[in-house]
Amino acid sequence: MIAFVVIAITVVMALFILVGAAWFAWDSDKRVKRFARSTDLVPGKPGRAPASWTTTTSTEALLHRRIRYAIADVHANPAIPHYPDLVAARDRLDDAVFGLDDKLIAASDIADDEEKTARLSSAESAVVVLEELPKKLWEAPEDSQLADMEKVTSALERA
Repeated sequence: MIAFVVIAITVVMALFILVGAAWFAWDSDKRVKRFARSTDLVPGKPGRAPASWTTTTSTEALLHRRIRYAIADVHANPAIPHYPDLVAARDRLDDAVFGLDDKLIAASDIADDEEKTARLSSAESAVVVLEELPKKLWEAPEDSQLADMEKVTSALERA
């Protein structure tokens, strides 16, 4: 009888874990797809880029999407909302991200290929710096996080 109870409890726990894992995978997939289809540049703030940039493969659109995912990773850092200075720095970073995206939008309308390539190259350098930021922010001390966000904000503004 005890063996039957142990087996029953084990089966119920296994089913519970399996259902939980399936729900987690489904919910995560739904959230990722929702963000991928949205026009949010920064989580919760719609961008000004054309909606077609969520799927097109032009250089500008690809850089736009790279910006979106990098800044979403910065916003996913759970430590930032606990420090007012970091929230203010992240808000300045968000403003710089919108500025960089506006430069991409403007570059998409340039007819001169040489000038367009130069602007996109400058923007790509800034995007690379932004993409490195999330890993620097995780588990770093507050002063280091603040300095890193300020450096990246400056780099985005210079692009």
